[in-house]
Amino acid sequence: MHELFLTAAVKDGDIEKACAVLQGLCWMSARHNVYHLGFYAGPPKARGLPNVKSLPPNRYSAQWHELSRELTRSSYVFHLVHEVLKDRDFGTGNAMIWDNMPGTLRWAGFPDPEREKDQVITYRKKIDIPDQKGLLTIMAGNGQGYKTELIQETYSFIRDNMEFIFSRYYHLPPSPEQSGPSTSLPAWSDLKPVDPARKWTFSVKRDVLEDGQPEKMKQASKGIAEVRAELDSMFSFKAIDRRIFDTRIAAPQVMPGQQP
Repeated sequence: MHELFLTAAVKDGDIEKACAVLQGLCWMSARHNVYHLGFYAGPPKARGLPNVKSLPPNRYSAQWHELSRELTRSSYVFHLVHEVLKDRDFGTGNAMIWDNMPGTLRWAGFPDPEREKDQVITYRKKIDIPDQKGLLTIMAGNGQGYKTELIQETYSFIRDNMEFIFSRYYHLPPSPEQSGPSTSLPAWSDLKPVDPARKWTFSVKRDVLEDGQPEKMKQASKGIAEVRAELDSMFSFKAIDRRIFDTRIAAPQVMPGQQP
């Protein structure tokens, strides 16, 4: 699978107005979601997922094997995504047993080289493996170690095959000698925004499910360009150095373009 996306920054004071624009554009109210992101990576010398063949077969077996092939080429930082609820999971003392919760494993490759000067659209390969339980156990059994964690808050919209997502990221208070993701979540007010200015990242995104289909990539690129022209007077979409999205290194402090 490939994803194509545009990226812009939105001030905190403008988020309500920005959501109103998207509500009119997509004829839907915003979906408000919160996610826990746990970042994992393998050893410096890439070796894939040695125990992937022992996983119970399911409809995502092909994606697991594809991910293992990618992880034989280089050691990547990727993340496990679990949806959480503000009123149920934050500041309540509830134990977060991540292995018991269905989550998504998300890997994204190094973006394609710029196709033209000042290219605004980012192109990259990605693998999503959704609706998986026991992800932390699978990571441990395949040599993938915990790195860090973040909370992501999103407002999202969909029109046809296009996704529009406003994201903001938060640090969790560090725990002494923490060797894995937090087993309980603090009060929402205790979270610290990754960006001190509290800006939101606005992403316009489209997926192309079939790799090796240049015509479909071209159609998706055209669709993204049309949306950019439609929204360019309201959002300042920027060309972003692809090195910012290099997941072959440690998890970045600021994560433009990352999707839930």
